[in-house]
Amino acid sequence: MGLFDRDYMGPRRAGSPPDDGRPMIWALIAVNVFIWLAARSNPGLFGSLALTSGGIRDFRLYQLLSAGFLHLEFTHIFFNMWGLYLFGTLVGPHIGGVRFLWLYVIGAVAGNLLFLVFNWTTPTILYGASGAVCAIMMAAAQLEPKREFVLLFLPFFPLKTMTMVVCFTILEILFALSANDGIAHLAHLGGFLGGYAYMKLLFRNALPWDPLRHRLRPGEWKQPAGWGRDPHPGREAGMRPGQGRVSPRELDALLDKISRNGINSLSEEELARLRQAREEMRGGNWRQG
Repeated sequence: MGLFDRDYMGPRRAGSPPDDGRPMIWALIAVNVFIWLAARSNPGLFGSLALTSGGIRDFRLYQLLSAGFLHLEFTHIFFNMWGLYLFGTLVGPHIGGVRFLWLYVIGAVAGNLLFLVFNWTTPTILYGASGAVCAIMMAAAQLEPKREFVLLFLPFFPLKTMTMVVCFTILEILFALSANDGIAHLAHLGGFLGGYAYMKLLFRNALPWDPLRHRLRPGEWKQPAGWGRDPHPGREAGMRPGQGRVSPRELDALLDKISRNGINSLSEEELARLRQAREEMRGGNWRQG
């Protein structure tokens, strides 16, 4: 019997005891807060738990996981734990506490591994639960793709879970290629990949949303009717592609198109507008209300 054939690793079955994952979510938050407080008063503990290429070369392999529970700044742990709770409460009822713990661990390790591969020769220190949170975010998008969120930097402008994950993934790729901001964008991407792989192992083809399904089996789908048309016909001139700043409505249309058909479905003009939106967000033109 393989690991993922065991009862406690598969999706929850009808008639099984109710387990919405909340006890595990709170336990993970408690462990993160405990380690954060302990490391603040013990710099040696922080240095031992953080991930470095030197530590792995010295066979301190536990750092691949321990770094996923380690934080330094209050804002870092606050937003990671908020994301853990927010998206975890969507995922937990589908998979239960034990599988949620596996999701966290796989996301943390996958994110740390991807970062380490590209930083093996550097003295960079990696810490934080962002990889695990990105894995949970990906799982939330796969299980609850139509759930809507209002982001702080886009007030009163809801984004579907799947659209938000596509948006964040694209931004992380762009930042990983160009930014030097002290953020481990590769660890975030690794978390997304780890979460996707784990959900596929659990649910196979029964996921409500699979961002790679059409890419893996292109012969099983046809181009939807109306593909490539303006999703908002008759909209005002100020919101047409290529004119002025990118409005939230235009960005939502672009991201919805990506979530349906992939980034390759965008025209050159639409790609330029997407890049413009990224620059406007980085330049402070998108402000919190």
